[in-house]
Amino acid sequence: AGKIKKEKNKKPLIELERTPDILYELGKKKGDKILVGFAAEIENMAANALKKLKEKRLDLIVANDISEKEAGFGSDKNRARLINSKGTTRELSLMPKIEMAEKILDEIIKIK
Repeated sequence: AGKIKKEKNKKPLIELERTPDILYELGKKKGDKILVGFAAEIENMAANALKKLKEKRLDLIVANDISEKEAGFGSDKNRARLINSKGTTRELSLMPKIEMAEKILDEIIKIK
């Protein structure tokens, strides 16, 4: 560790360390608890979300397309697709995030 010296015409290299997959670890030990995940995707949203749902043993996944300009990060609105462990999907149209949170909670209540 320490100061990184600047070298002309050379870009600094930053090495990243993989962190533990917390959601995967929780999925292995969840027992009868309900586990919900989120998938912020740019492409192949449904396929990637379904893969994550299965791999991490989730009960519900909330997937949204983060490339959408009017929704998601930096906006007070969002649009999402909810997929449960049975493969049932529910589309949530563009709405305020607080309203979306209520709809997600409604889906969680239906699980148990």
